[in-house]
Amino acid sequence: MPAEVARHHVREEIQRRILTGQSKAGERLSQQSLARELGVAQGTVRESLMELQWLGLVESVDRLGVFVGTLDAAQICQAYQVREFLEGLAARLCCAHAGRTDIANLQAIADEVFSLALDGRHDEMGRLDRKFHFQIAELSRNKILFRLTETYRVLGMTVRAARDPHVIHDEHLAIVDAIAGNRADDAERLARCHVIEAARTIEEQACNGNFTPMWVD
Repeated sequence: MPAEVARHHVREEIQRRILTGQSKAGERLSQQSLARELGVAQGTVRESLMELQWLGLVESVDRLGVFVGTLDAAQICQAYQVREFLEGLAARLCCAHAGRTDIANLQAIADEVFSLALDGRHDEMGRLDRKFHFQIAELSRNKILFRLTETYRVLGMTVRAARDPHVIHDEHLAIVDAIAGNRADDAERLARCHVIEAARTIEEQACNGNFTPMWVD
């Protein structure tokens, strides 16, 4: 397995364990054990953990090792602040590149997200909602922006904010409509507002003491 592919595989697996709760906050992550279990070199595990440390999923303590970090609403909302600007830019750039087929695809995804939400199929809905936002980032044709989107998604796009599906659907369609009409200012504003409202929901839940991350795998 090429080194880059192996590192991606290891990072995704460790990330999955943390986000699903399989690896608990404060748990020590042994590079040697992970390397043996995942069938890779310790250097590959070490590089993967460094990437996860940058995201805040793990913490390195001098002479003690690497431990699973603690994710709270404040940290997630910080990721949403980054997401706000990047998704606004993605929507703006998307206006210059999205064709009719792209627009139809985005509309279809938005409608399916809504349908899944109404059916209570929240896991599938969360994954497709993430695809909707990824699609816009990809259509921006900005490779650096897309890479940044892939990076911050772990904190900004893998947690579902419990919002009214009708409102989310309306916001999604408004963004798509602005992109279809090549209204770059509106597309950016609507995309940013969409993220802001999701972050506000998380903040309100946290203030009320009832915020529980709902991760999208």
